[in-house]
Amino acid sequence: MSNRWGPDLDWQHEVSTEFGDMICRPLTSDRFADMKEVFGDKGVARGCFCMHWRRPDGGYPDERDNIERFASVISDERPPGLIGYIESGPVGWVQVGPRSDFPTLQRSKLLAAADDRVVWSINCFVVRTGHRKQGVGRALLASAIEFARFRGAETVEAYPVDGKRSSSVDYFTGTMSMFDSIGFAEVARRNETRPMVRLDL
Repeated sequence: MSNRWGPDLDWQHEVSTEFGDMICRPLTSDRFADMKEVFGDKGVARGCFCMHWRRPDGGYPDERDNIERFASVISDERPPGLIGYIESGPVGWVQVGPRSDFPTLQRSKLLAAADDRVVWSINCFVVRTGHRKQGVGRALLASAIEFARFRGAETVEAYPVDGKRSSSVDYFTGTMSMFDSIGFAEVARRNETRPMVRLDL
């Protein structure tokens, strides 16, 4: 896959939310503070800071926290996801990249690859407190699709929740209705509430 970045990493995608237009930009090292602002002091659930899918075989070999680990993931040549901005500042995060970037997916029986196709994975959404249920998640999804397309992906894959959860944090992979509304098709379902869905670009 060729490197399509210009010198200023100026890719962006604008999409509407109930708060107004949101602009999504790649997470680069100079935007890491914006990601931390979206996640808050606790790093969302149990200090995960979006490292759940990146956990290597055998676990982490060091004592760093997940914020430090994620900082080392950020590459200006290959951003790991997008930050969404409205006028008030950063409001959302979506992680998107080749499925092969995520060892936890590779190990998962529930989310094992449906076939041998090369796909990109959209696997984590975080919406800043005070900005939820206002279309930010759907806007992040739309932008993640366009980002994957821009980077040359032919298919994107996701793992939404299709059913009730006890906490809003448990919907971090998105809801089935978000993906249905954009035209994703179910390709596998190994339990009742966690399908695998795809969209060809």
